[in-house]
Amino acid sequence: MGYIYLLCVALLFSFGGTCVKLISPYFDAGYITFFRFAVGVLFLLLLKAMKRQPFQQHFGQVLKHSAGWILFGAVSKWLAYLTENYAIAHGTSYGNIVTQPAQTVFLTLASVLLFKEKLTFSKVLCILMCMGGVLCISWNGRPLDVFLGENIFLTILFWISGTLAGCHVLSQKMIADRMDVIDSNLSIFALSALFSGSVLIPSVPNVVSSGITPDLACIFAILLFGFITGIGFYLNAKAIPLVPFYMVPIIQSTMVIFSITWGILFFHESISIYIIGGTLLFVVGLICLQLLNAAEKSKK
Repeated sequence: MGYIYLLCVALLFSFGGTCVKLISPYFDAGYITFFRFAVGVLFLLLLKAMKRQPFQQHFGQVLKHSAGWILFGAVSKWLAYLTENYAIAHGTSYGNIVTQPAQTVFLTLASVLLFKEKLTFSKVLCILMCMGGVLCISWNGRPLDVFLGENIFLTILFWISGTLAGCHVLSQKMIADRMDVIDSNLSIFALSALFSGSVLIPSVPNVVSSGITPDLACIFAILLFGFITGIGFYLNAKAIPLVPFYMVPIIQSTMVIFSITWGILFFHESISIYIIGGTLLFVVGLICLQLLNAAEKSKK
């Protein structure tokens, strides 16, 4: 079941770019980010009600004890989605495939700096493969002036998004032994919704007066995006104890294939040899990096 959960997660998250493309004609990245968190919290509350699962004992004390990491995770995830949604809205729907290697590189470096794990030559080589693959995707065979213009800017945003997503994973790791997975996600996403919604308050009158009327596809995308956020992270947490840890990012990397496929089918986006080659390069680097991490942990 763990592998099925992970494949479901990869499939769910691969629709992220599609959702942004369907919502962006009506709402900007700030509103898309708020909708994702707010609806995600609703789906998590619905899941909690269906499971008839109360909040854990001494929930208030646990929150107080973990407040720093929850706040860190909430701000990181808010900014991660804000940068990712902006970049997708102004680029290709599959551009967020860059965030996965960025997150992995950050977590590898964090493990070295914070948890004193060794950074071997093999790991450095894998990191360089990931970065080379990302640069290849960003370049996409375009003239140098285009590469150094808007295209590289969007890639940098995706890389920042992946790094911030890694900060969120780090925060979850630090509170994993204190909080239930649904409660921790609820706490972080509720704060993220509060932060992302508060900065939108000044613009709400303008949005209301503009008479924006989203179509059914936009409304469906908003609901689907929330479902992906709330249920996707829950399924991911359920899968982790059921499979070898190094298999988690490997199976998650299949999201790349799905994301590119949806871009071709739904938005008729072109795929070049540079996109394919860059994707293969960072996926191989990603897999090798995780295999090296797993081999080191097995020796301890």
